[in-house]
Amino acid sequence: MRGRPNLYTDYRKETAILNTTTQKVWAFTGLILLIISSFFFSQYWMYLVTTALLTAVAAWGLNIVSGFAGQISLAHGAFIGIGTYVSAVLGGVGSSYIRGYELDMMIWLPLAGIVPAIIGLIISPLAVRLKGLNLGLVTLGLVFIASYIFSNWNSVTGGSGIGRKTAKLKIFGIDFNDGFHAGSYHIEKDQFIFFLSLILFIFAGIGVKNLMRSKIGRAYAAIRDRDIAAEAIGINLYRFKASAFALSSFYAGVAGSLIFVMSGGVDPTQFNLVYSVTFIAIVIIGGAGTVLGPLFGAAFFSLIPGVIKYFLHLVGSTADQIPLHPTQIERLVFGLLLIGFLIFEPRGLWGIWFRLRNYFKAWPFSY
Repeated sequence: MRGRPNLYTDYRKETAILNTTTQKVWAFTGLILLIISSFFFSQYWMYLVTTALLTAVAAWGLNIVSGFAGQISLAHGAFIGIGTYVSAVLGGVGSSYIRGYELDMMIWLPLAGIVPAIIGLIISPLAVRLKGLNLGLVTLGLVFIASYIFSNWNSVTGGSGIGRKTAKLKIFGIDFNDGFHAGSYHIEKDQFIFFLSLILFIFAGIGVKNLMRSKIGRAYAAIRDRDIAAEAIGINLYRFKASAFALSSFYAGVAGSLIFVMSGGVDPTQFNLVYSVTFIAIVIIGGAGTVLGPLFGAAFFSLIPGVIKYFLHLVGSTADQIPLHPTQIERLVFGLLLIGFLIFEPRGLWGIWFRLRNYFKAWPFSY
């Protein structure tokens, strides 16, 4: 009915992925602006924006198991590492002591998600028997096990402090590592990875949104809120907790396989506890248990180095008097904001956006 916002007469319309005209307009406008802006980004900002897209995909994965299903997981970075090395072995260049098969991306990209998902299924029985801090400690142990394997399996990872090259961008036999020509315009490798990441980001976002409105998403929410009550009404805890870990690991592996393709190399020491905790912080700052939260958190985490660099450039010579390196400033700001959100806004950036949206929707009766 016209003039009556949020009044639905059809259940399918209410549960649609974009269920209002405003959401459709904002989604379409944001996508178009992002695509147009990519032709004007510097190489540095192209890297940051692409990292933000892929980090959002990985953060959505953690949000599935922790935000939606309520299971504590400190091993997300380990699953990102597994996906990265699956793609590096299958799609990377080999040598006399490092494995590499130079397969097509249509092979290594799906397997970079499937292999971590299988490992997630293998450890999922622990999620049924344990919960809370006990489950957190088990996943913490998985981080150290994965770190040890990554550092010592030299034929796969290259070894600690040495590393290896990541997968090559070869699709249907066509090598895109040096970019390609679209008519008279040359698409650089970084720009190609951006568009590839944008496509993955869109499909991953639709998948998460669709999951939230499905029977599985409602089962996750019931388990998160009270698992005993969920089991009493007939929800199979083992099946749904296992699927949450599998989906989370799949998202992590696929995102990890492309995150490190941009830099061209990966070192096993990167997948440590701090790396896993960083994704927990991204989800918390963005807003756990929401679809847009991890996107907000990933954008904030990935773009803040560029914002700080731009600010230091504006202040000019005054920046030399600051006793901190830009990386240290970045970590300090990120840490302070994490503490601030936990204390003052537990729903994160999504909570702030939600309040602003409701304020302007109800204006001028915003009381």
